[in-house]
Amino acid sequence: MQMKNLMVASAAALFASAGSAFAFVPWANPSGNGSNFAWDNGGSDNGLFGSPTLVNGDTFVFFPQNFRAESTNGVAASVGDRLQFDIIVNTGFFLSGIRIAEFGDYGIVGQGGSVGAGGTLFVTNLNTFDVRFDDILTTPGSPINTPGFGNWRGDANVDLSDASPQWTRVRVVLNNNLFAVSTPDGVAFIEKKVFGSGIAIQIVPAPGSAGVLALAGLVAIRRRR
Repeated sequence: MQMKNLMVASAAALFASAGSAFAFVPWANPSGNGSNFAWDNGGSDNGLFGSPTLVNGDTFVFFPQNFRAESTNGVAASVGDRLQFDIIVNTGFFLSGIRIAEFGDYGIVGQGGSVGAGGTLFVTNLNTFDVRFDDILTTPGSPINTPGFGNWRGDANVDLSDASPQWTRVRVVLNNNLFAVSTPDGVAFIEKKVFGSGIAIQIVPAPGSAGVLALAGLVAIRRRR
C-alpha cells in the first residue's frame, strides 16, 4: 500500500474540518498509560468504535457496537465514524509505524446487491505537524457483489521507520465507512464485528519483542539509537 506525505496546511485543514463537522464522543478511558507510552484525547465522532480495553499493558482492543450498514428493498445504507487518539512514547523510544487491521462480516441476498468498506488511516506528528496516511485496503476487495455471506478485513499501514527526526508524539485518526445496497425484495449488510472483536492496536517496545495479535493492528515502538 502506498504511503503519502502531506504538508502542514493539509494537517490544519484535516483537523479544522473534522472538528467543525462532528461532535466528539470520548472513550470511557480517554487517557492513560501503557507499558512504554501514554495515550490521550481518545474518542470518536459517533461512538461506534466503543472504548478500548488495554490488554497486557500494550494492546488496545475495541469491541464495536452497531457499526453496521444494512439495506433492504433497494434502499441504500451507509454508516461511518472517525476514531482519534494521541500517543506519546516514553523517553528513549520512538514510533516506527502504525498498522491497523479490522475485521467484520457481510451478507448479500439477491442478485445485484453490493456492500463495501473503506477509509483512511492518518498519523500526524504533533511536534512538526507532518502527516502520513494510507487508505484501507479490504479483502475481498470493495465493493463485494457476489450474493452470499462471508467475512472481510481491512488493512492500512503507515511506515515511520525512515522519519527524521524520529516521531515520538502523534495523533492517530482512522476514518471508516461502510455501505450496503440491496435490490428490491433483497437484503445486504456489512458490519465491523467478528466474534465480538473488530479492531485492536498493539504497542510493541522493540521489534520482535511481542507477537502481534491475529486480529490486531500494530503501533511499533523502537528504542532510540
